[in-house]
Amino acid sequence: MSHPRTGSQIREAYLAFFESKGHSRLPSDSLVPSNDPTLLFTGAGMNQFKDEFLGKGRDIKRATTSQKCLRVPDLENVGLTPRHHTFFEMLGNFSFGDYFKNEVIPWEWHFFTEVLGWDPGRFVCTVYQDDDEAFQIWKDAVGMPEERIYRFGEKENFWPSSAPSKGPNGVCGPCSEIYYDLEPGGALPDPIGLEDLPDRFLEVGNFVFTQFDRKDGGVLQPLPQKNIDVGLGLERIAAVAQDVPNNFETDIFSPVLEALQSGSGLTYGADSANDVRMRRIADHARAVFFCIADGATPGREGRGYVVRKILRRAVRDGIDLGYKQPFLAELLQPIQQSMVAAYPQLIEQQSTIQALCHAEEERFRDVYRRGIERLELHLDKLQQEGQSEGVFPGSLAFELHDTFGFPVDITEVVARDHGYELDQAEFQTAMESQRDRARASTEISGDVFTESLASRLASAKVPPTDFQGYSKDSLLTKVVALTFEGELVEKLAAGQKGAAILQQTSFYAEGGGQVGDCGQLNSPEASTLFDVQTTSAEDGYSLHHGTAKQDFTVGMPCVAEVNADARRSTERHHTATHLMHAALKQVLGTHVNQAGSQVSPQRLRFDYTHPEAPTKQQLRQIEDLVRLQVLRAASVDIKHTSLDAAKQSGVTALFGEKYGDDVRVVTVPEFSAELCGGTHVHNIGAIGNFILLSDRALAAGVRRIEAVAGLVADQVTRQTQDMVLSLEAELKSPEDRLLERVQALKIQLKEAQQAKQVALPSSQELAAEWAGLEDFAWKHFSDLDANALRGISDSLRNVGKLPKIVLFTGGNSKNVPFLFLCSKDSGAHAGNLAKELGKHLRGGGGGRPDFAQGKGSNGADLEQSVQAFASSLASNA
Repeated sequence: MSHPRTGSQIREAYLAFFESKGHSRLPSDSLVPSNDPTLLFTGAGMNQFKDEFLGKGRDIKRATTSQKCLRVPDLENVGLTPRHHTFFEMLGNFSFGDYFKNEVIPWEWHFFTEVLGWDPGRFVCTVYQDDDEAFQIWKDAVGMPEERIYRFGEKENFWPSSAPSKGPNGVCGPCSEIYYDLEPGGALPDPIGLEDLPDRFLEVGNFVFTQFDRKDGGVLQPLPQKNIDVGLGLERIAAVAQDVPNNFETDIFSPVLEALQSGSGLTYGADSANDVRMRRIADHARAVFFCIADGATPGREGRGYVVRKILRRAVRDGIDLGYKQPFLAELLQPIQQSMVAAYPQLIEQQSTIQALCHAEEERFRDVYRRGIERLELHLDKLQQEGQSEGVFPGSLAFELHDTFGFPVDITEVVARDHGYELDQAEFQTAMESQRDRARASTEISGDVFTESLASRLASAKVPPTDFQGYSKDSLLTKVVALTFEGELVEKLAAGQKGAAILQQTSFYAEGGGQVGDCGQLNSPEASTLFDVQTTSAEDGYSLHHGTAKQDFTVGMPCVAEVNADARRSTERHHTATHLMHAALKQVLGTHVNQAGSQVSPQRLRFDYTHPEAPTKQQLRQIEDLVRLQVLRAASVDIKHTSLDAAKQSGVTALFGEKYGDDVRVVTVPEFSAELCGGTHVHNIGAIGNFILLSDRALAAGVRRIEAVAGLVADQVTRQTQDMVLSLEAELKSPEDRLLERVQALKIQLKEAQQAKQVALPSSQELAAEWAGLEDFAWKHFSDLDANALRGISDSLRNVGKLPKIVLFTGGNSKNVPFLFLCSKDSGAHAGNLAKELGKHLRGGGGGRPDFAQGKGSNGADLEQSVQAFASSLASNA
């Protein structure tokens, strides 16, 4: 019997095994957590089951998944060690108040020893020191010898770590881990703690038994619902199954390593430093591709910052391997070889992934070059400050590392070549602070089970909102819940801001790029009870945010009245967005994909992937295509189908959106078909006018286009017409000759400016004019500005003999720029002279001993002022 060996075979064997044990096989959640805004990325298989662990959410008792995960606290170790990754897959099986230790431990043992066929004699396991139950199951049910079962303390074998003594309060429990001996035959260790277990023992599975609710004082109160959370790292298991020394030499990564060897001309295994670089690129490329596929694109903050940082580290390694041109996007195909069967989005989002990666890499290569220059600037500054040797600040090294992706080891070498030793302690402090921030944003904390508003509503038996807004703007309904400052309340007093949850609603909750509806909740007698500013969604509940106009209580009947004018305008903009998306693909290419959108009553905004700016002609084509479709006045077809059926029919699935099994397809016959839950016009003729307003670069490889439709577009047209009428009146020219008139005015202006220019004397002419003057010379140039005066003074630099003090003035009676030139033997300071003349001209001035300039505001009596100034010079000589 052959046992699973490849990554794909192991993944399928695991999921199939737990399906046979009554588990529901569920898809991986997105790397962007679907139900936990406190996390930047999904970091564990249990993230998507937060509500189920609390006895809420989906009606399932057992589940199994292979979860995409991303963790960055150990980023620096990736590639250096055999096991560290940013992106990895976590095989998991979960019980929500169903089975417990007696079932799960033997099942996991069966999977390892029977399904995978691993030698039972090569395992050891750990349990919490007080967990006699788990110890006995390993010993009696599994048959593990006692000497291979280690009891460790709360730091190693409790979740959260050290929870009994240190907290936090809340759901917690012991855990058990199973290890595989990579070097069998040696004596068994006698470890005191996990850190004493030799490296030859590889952790391949972790079982968490959440069975307690910790109270103050460390009291562990048994939970009424005990849960199971099991996690097995797919990459580690594949390495053992394939008998390779590290995860990167499995079939999961081997296509990428082969591509890197081919592209760089280097051989993996020939140089340890290059091996690290190749492993790091393989890991980081996979992480970046999956992040982008799930809607987390490179950016300046939050998730985007993390993705950009990972991408830049991979590019930096590529530069070190000798890649002169962008290469990262080319690695998508070899990664698809081992991953696409389980994750088809790597094919579906291929053009978006590659476009964003290529553009981001091009940008970073320029940033990296500037990082080198910045390091040299820091070194020059230190030397200018008199520090020809000493310490190079760790904070500067961290800035170069974190902002520019510049390797700290290169910073250290370059600094040492200049006589400086890197302050490693300061650098490590900054690195540790960053790791703490990363850990806080990606790790599972003890308060992971804090109840969301949706969970509290479900606990209060509030039914999910019944949305009927596709067909109704107004309906009679009932208030089923109210919130004030995030807490459930029974009443909102007049003037209080809060949110209302209704039994049924006609209000569309913000989602899919469409803004939430506004309007009013009125009494059946038509008085306003609650003014709705916007509407949002949370796990099936529509939250109507706004202000109570009178006392407003749970249980009240009300009429939900959407602002119909705003809704109609939003519908026009939303359907126009679909038409524009299809037009962009037709004109610019099928690689164009949505990278974000916002549809509101005022306008539409659409972000799309494209490497360069469209030409004016292409933008006009896009606008014309949309307008031609509107003139067709075709009916919009909306239907529900399965996600698989929709994809097979070629329907566009929008970038970064999450879909259920049942989807809504919005189709404009023979032109556009997209998955969409928003509101739309019934006939595209209702869109009316359509105008593209702008197109600009948003990020590397991503552009933003804005447009208006319907009455808003009519307003823009009217404003343009009013502007043309004003120009006709101002320029006294009809519309069809406005351009000709403006061009003629530009020619007249240029000729007038040329006519005003003064014929400037050459430096030789000035020297000849001042022959015989030794102490002071003055020359005035009407209407010349300060820049022109400086040009004249520059021309005198190579003239041999000049008066000791030269004054140039220009401008007019209200604006008099001036400058002084003073020779070294003049005994005068040009800056002081400029200050003095400034007083005579109601202005000011200053500058260096040899050159100074200023400006006055009174030039009506310029000649008398200069003569008075010259007399004062002579008297002070």
